[in-house]
Amino acid sequence: MKNKELKIGVIFIIILAILILGINYLKGLNFFNKSKVFYAKYENIDGLLKGAPITINGFQIGVVGDIDLLVNDNQKLLVKLNITKDIEIPSNSVSRIINRDLMGTKGIVLLLGNSKLIANNYDTLNSSIESSLQEEVNSQILPLKNKAEQLIGSMDSLMVIITAVLNKETRQNLTNSFKSLDKTFLLMSQTMENVDQVITDNNVRITNIITNLQSIINNIEDNNGEIKNILVNMSNVSNTFSKIDFNNTFKNIDELLENINNKKGNIGKLLNDDKIYNNLLQSTDELSELIKDIKENPSRYMNFSLIGGKKPFKAK
Repeated sequence: MKNKELKIGVIFIIILAILILGINYLKGLNFFNKSKVFYAKYENIDGLLKGAPITINGFQIGVVGDIDLLVNDNQKLLVKLNITKDIEIPSNSVSRIINRDLMGTKGIVLLLGNSKLIANNYDTLNSSIESSLQEEVNSQILPLKNKAEQLIGSMDSLMVIITAVLNKETRQNLTNSFKSLDKTFLLMSQTMENVDQVITDNNVRITNIITNLQSIINNIEDNNGEIKNILVNMSNVSNTFSKIDFNNTFKNIDELLENINNKKGNIGKLLNDDKIYNNLLQSTDELSELIKDIKENPSRYMNFSLIGGKKPFKAK
């Protein structure tokens, strides 16, 4: 009886081991193959589960092992990577969590680096997380959302403008503006007609003015030599004036005025000596009276005889 129970227990253990090995084999974990173990740290594994496949270019090379929470390392998540294929992994390779399908099933793709240094067993690889489907959709839709909001804002502004235009008062203002423009164009047309009429009526005068201007220009061209001579003469006169020593001239005038003020010379004495001035004034008055008396009584000073000849002058 005991042997029978022992056989049943052994068979159960064997079946259980086969079942575990079969399940792990289906997951890609083969206990009979020597595997390499690497680690990767993540801020968030976004639903990654133990047993998730690890692939390179779509080819599975291992499975995800244990996932532990590192409380002492800012609560990061440490993921164990069981690599069952015998491949060399560069030390700068990246373990990236990806979306395997639209349902959000996670897996890890191993992005091999270009370093010549090969990662050793139990090394920690670089890590990254692929954007989720929702994030990808949001990144694509967000620009469309912004453009749609701008379009809606523009449509609102357009509706405001249309509403304002459809307003009765606004329509009346627009009508008045168009009428004012019509009047302005009409006035401009009439002005142009008047200008054209003035030009037509004074065509002869305008022609004569142009002809006279042409004649003046021709005369200037014909007398260019004389004009040049005049300019040369004016230049010579200017040069002559520039050569005059005005300083000495003004100095002599200053000396003359000083002599006059100081009663030097005849002019100074004449202008500053009251006695001479009074005598000159008296002589001028007497001469004036004499001339006046000669005009009034010429016979006193001249006596002509038509018969006896010339008589001497008589003094008064």
